[in-house]
Amino acid sequence: MHVGDDVLDDLARRLAATRWPDAPPGAGWEQGAPVDHVRGLVERWRDGFDWRAQEAVLNSFAQFTAPVSGIDLHFIAEGEGVPVLLLHGWPSTVWEFHELIPALRSDARVVVPSLPGYGFSFAPGQRRFGVVDCAEAIHTLMTEVLGHERYLVVGGDWGASIAVRLTYAHPEAVAGLHLYMMPLRRPETWPDSEAESREALRRWSREEGAYIQIQGTRPQTLAYGLSDSPAGLAGWLAEKFEVWTDASLDPDDVLTMITIYWVTGTIGASFWPYYARLSQREWVLDDVVAAGGRIAAPLTYLDFPKELVHVPRAVVERVFDVERWEAPQRGGHFPALEQTEVLAESVRRFVGSSR
Repeated sequence: MHVGDDVLDDLARRLAATRWPDAPPGAGWEQGAPVDHVRGLVERWRDGFDWRAQEAVLNSFAQFTAPVSGIDLHFIAEGEGVPVLLLHGWPSTVWEFHELIPALRSDARVVVPSLPGYGFSFAPGQRRFGVVDCAEAIHTLMTEVLGHERYLVVGGDWGASIAVRLTYAHPEAVAGLHLYMMPLRRPETWPDSEAESREALRRWSREEGAYIQIQGTRPQTLAYGLSDSPAGLAGWLAEKFEVWTDASLDPDDVLTMITIYWVTGTIGASFWPYYARLSQREWVLDDVVAAGGRIAAPLTYLDFPKELVHVPRAVVERVFDVERWEAPQRGGHFPALEQTEVLAESVRRFVGSSR
């Protein structure tokens, strides 16, 4: 994988020409990413960030592409042993796992795909993928391309939804689930005893969920500005990388993921799971709950304290066979970057229990 100098030169030119918005006096995060925060990130992107160093880290892993579901699906594959699939979400990329992969590859065969439409699994004009289609493409990768009849799945964000869909559609293949976000989002189905959690989810949806509505109903309109302005892209993504964490991420990790979106031109395609969910009424886990169904594979769940939404264990146990429930003291939405060793140790226990 190599990004041409012409792409990086164009990025630097655009960053230098940024036209900054005004902000009301005293504006904080409650109004969105503050100008000072984004300006500082953009200045580092332009003058202090070394993409070539980050690119070298990515290229230190064994990377491949495979023709799957009509696209060239990019993936990293490292180590030997039990196959473990690591699935990122939005606004993440495979970079999220660059420290976790070395921590696991002595215990497992670690497979890390760029989700279809994200990062290096994209070409202009290719078809778009929601959760169902992502799950089918990744199952084909694991079984037909890599030859793993059974495998373990680890994920958060959309990765968690894809992991659950994989298990629902292919229970014979998924030997176990390890999730750190729970894709249940219909609080009205939760029991009366969980009234506090139901209200917390409703409050999060009102105060933080507007991006879901925009990306899920008008993804193309949003993509114009974010594909043309790197500062606009940085502002849109940096807010999530900041407020969804327990402690701020390393700015170079944030900039690496933003750069991957920029150089691959994937921000518009990355919105598609939201569109498929909201505008096309795609399958969701809550439908399984409503039908009284269950997910077959045993579940290990990490309930990080600063995760976006906390789904009570009693609600989770209505649909999953919970084998292990862990509550780390620190961590948020990106634990592979925030709490690498905590997540790695949990996954190692997960792998060990599957043998």
